[in-house]
Amino acid sequence: MIKINKVVLLSRCVLVLFLIFSLYDNLFIVSSLTPSDSNGSVYLQENALLFNETAAYNHIESQLDFGFRVPGTSDHFNCSKWINDQISIHVDETIQHNFTIQKENQSSYSCQNILGKLNTEKDNIVILASHWDSRNVAEKDYFNQSLPIPGANDGASGVGVLIELARVLKLYQEYLDCEVWFLFLDAEDQGYSGGMYGLEGWNWAEGAMNFTENIDDFYNSQQEEIECFILLDMVGGFDLEFIQESRTNNDLHKAIFGLGQNLGYSVAFPENPKKMSITDDHVAFDEIGIPVIDLTIDFIAGNWTFHHTHSDNLSNIDTKNLKITGQTIEAFIKTYYAEGDNLQWNEGFFSNTFIVMSVIVFVLVAVFTVNFLRTKRRKS
Repeated sequence: MIKINKVVLLSRCVLVLFLIFSLYDNLFIVSSLTPSDSNGSVYLQENALLFNETAAYNHIESQLDFGFRVPGTSDHFNCSKWINDQISIHVDETIQHNFTIQKENQSSYSCQNILGKLNTEKDNIVILASHWDSRNVAEKDYFNQSLPIPGANDGASGVGVLIELARVLKLYQEYLDCEVWFLFLDAEDQGYSGGMYGLEGWNWAEGAMNFTENIDDFYNSQQEEIECFILLDMVGGFDLEFIQESRTNNDLHKAIFGLGQNLGYSVAFPENPKKMSITDDHVAFDEIGIPVIDLTIDFIAGNWTFHHTHSDNLSNIDTKNLKITGQTIEAFIKTYYAEGDNLQWNEGFFSNTFIVMSVIVFVLVAVFTVNFLRTKRRKS
């Protein structure tokens, strides 16, 4: 008979249990697109995803029809009013967050973040966000580098998806176990790159920084909690492949990427995504302790090569990828916030799996210790 060392046996038991519970955790994340619905609403039936990619595309086209959405221009002002009007149709409340940016020896610019709130009676908040300004220069192009870009993917795509998501989520508003914020952030894309500022002296994500500095003006932090922040940035171009940004909350990443894969979108949501560190709107929210995810692409060395060029136009938008993004976020809201058990994305290391595993390991160690002491007594 082969004798197995008890320490080795214990180690193998712990390893097997860890694998079992890791698998369980992953299956829990992606097991169902839709929680059970006792009322049988069509909006909550499995696979009844209502996101319309053509509508999202039309919203992108409408933004580009205004021209270049650069702060300080009439095109920017007119597009701001249009976003306000569009989102107001689908939400309970809209707020215009007006702020001013003025760098040393430069002109003053009026900017505006736009916030639409759905299900305002709920006290747990999910933020869906995108920036809506377009870059004032085309530093990555070979011509007319000092002229603004269309920003079809970089800016307008996220806005188009959010407006369509607002329409869809409004349809089953009564089933949502959260308040949803649709946040359109201004002044994101005017920072320094390739030897050029978009607007002289500006930082990246100025709108997000201004919003988080004043975030207590937009909700009651004593009674309400912001559970997570999901940023959509460059979500509609060809060859969509999302990265894993370094500040991304692991549980959020697992949930959203798992749902994307479960829907059949494994190219856009790869099993082993490229890991990158990017300065984007999510950074300001991460810095105040909100779990974040930045759904964006590798715009440096990836397949979509039109970043900050004049070719970031409608001809390089793919409606199929708008559908991939929109359906996945819709599925996320349905899975975790429509009559379901909400996850606490900020649990971090002390997740349910970790707690269960800790208890099991403790029990196994205790059993091994008792057995060891009994054996030792018998021998003595």
